[in-house]
Amino acid sequence: MLVAVEMNRRDHPWSLEDTLSELEYLANTAGAQVVGNVTQRANRLGSTYVGSGKVEEIREMMEDLEADVVIFDDELTPAQQRNLENALACKV
Repeated sequence: MLVAVEMNRRDHPWSLEDTLSELEYLANTAGAQVVGNVTQRANRLGSTYVGSGKVEEIREMMEDLEADVVIFDDELTPAQQRNLENALACKV
């Protein structure tokens, strides 16, 4: 499962779709099978990188699609990674 977040700023040259496309290519190259993706637009990043509602959406999609790994389009802090792994019960 792929997750991409677009910050509400105008100076980023890549669209959210371009980011997901490249992330999917990289995941496939590394041997992962991408079964879905989630996107979010945000003003700021919190303790789980995405909002609590988005964490729940990711968890539900993971169950439905039988995904066992979540790949984010950005580097997470150790605390964000730990919080997400606890909330999603999988590798992030």
